[in-house]
Amino acid sequence: MLRCLLLALAVLVGNQNSLADPSQNYPFSIETEKEGDGHRIVARNNGPAPISVKVSIADSQYITTDRPFPVFAVVPPGGGTLYLAHIRPAMTGVGYSFRTHSSWVLGDFNAQQSPDALYRLPYRDGTAYRIGQAPGGPITTHTTPDSLYAVDIGLPEGAPIVAARDGVVIYTEANQVYGGQSPDMVSKANEVRILHVDGTIAVYAHLAHGGVYVYPGQRVTAGTQIGLAGSTGYSSGPHLHFAVETVVRSGDGLAMVSVPIQFYVGNPPIAFAPRFGMLVAADYSSPGRMPDVEAPQMAGKASVTTQTATGNREMVISFEVPAPLRAWLLLVPAWQWAIGTVSLIFLLTFLDSKRKDWRRATKMQEPTLRSRPAEEPLRHGLSARDKLVIACGGDRQRADRLQEYEYHRSPGISNEEAAQRACERLQRDRH
Repeated sequence: MLRCLLLALAVLVGNQNSLADPSQNYPFSIETEKEGDGHRIVARNNGPAPISVKVSIADSQYITTDRPFPVFAVVPPGGGTLYLAHIRPAMTGVGYSFRTHSSWVLGDFNAQQSPDALYRLPYRDGTAYRIGQAPGGPITTHTTPDSLYAVDIGLPEGAPIVAARDGVVIYTEANQVYGGQSPDMVSKANEVRILHVDGTIAVYAHLAHGGVYVYPGQRVTAGTQIGLAGSTGYSSGPHLHFAVETVVRSGDGLAMVSVPIQFYVGNPPIAFAPRFGMLVAADYSSPGRMPDVEAPQMAGKASVTTQTATGNREMVISFEVPAPLRAWLLLVPAWQWAIGTVSLIFLLTFLDSKRKDWRRATKMQEPTLRSRPAEEPLRHGLSARDKLVIACGGDRQRADRLQEYEYHRSPGISNEEAAQRACERLQRDRH
């Protein structure tokens, strides 16, 4: 009971980003090299995506630079090398020192989504699935800037995932096996990231183990299969997390933010914004029509229906926290959650100990004369083994088990003694 309660609290208040960190294994580096009487800072990008970088200087003494810090820059892909700054001593003959600090993210902070950008549905033609979390609907985990406009689609395990727009694959994570709603699953989702011509990046996350079909640097067109749906990483069940992101300069740093998207269906196409409860069929051969929106669900519950072109339907039930309750929970400070959780643990422990004391007390009470069972009839001339069989109602297998138990408790006793002890124990248990 306690374990389930703690898990529920973690699900309600958890806002962790469950996507992987591309900077862990991306071929990008920032180096400080000796040059003439000073040093230069150089960025090298051997990957397929542009990189937005910020470099700052700390703990400096007696230096001068050829440009103000921090330095923000975009390093081009495909082996691009970019000179960022030159640092020299402020005075001739005087020693100098400095330390650099850098951060970077995939993408170009100058990029903006094209006004006419449209995305096909990221699943196979002829299938239909219902949209779960989406902007404007019930939200449980899409609360960070990089997920505010993300969409969750209730695809079953192994359903084909296709590219929603032409682009270049710039990052893949395919080594994750498991998923669940525990802290160790954060940042362990298999995913694919695709760079579009306008510089935005599409994220396809929670793909299945063995369900990534593309590689960095590969060009794909809309409708190309890139993987299989799954539930890896911080996930409550099979689905696709789809978002379109771009880089922004946030304050004095860099951040990934999601942007609003427009899907399209049909030929000629019709565009629409994704909404919670929409049942959307991937039909690109007949004239498009606006998808249906599911009626509001009962508080706390939402159903996700999938339908294939053959008419077969599947029903998946997922839990959605009502918006008013979710808003109230998000306003509760972390320290209050901690105090409440600890208090609840102590209360449950106290109640459990009281329950055990009550059970021990009731077990030790002597039966009253009115409730005392009748004495067993005397059976003269019977062996202890026979008495045990009679006490077991003629069930010799049960008698064997009880007698074997006494052998294990007291090795070396005789068969008669073992049977006698088993019979006495059975009588005590009955009384």
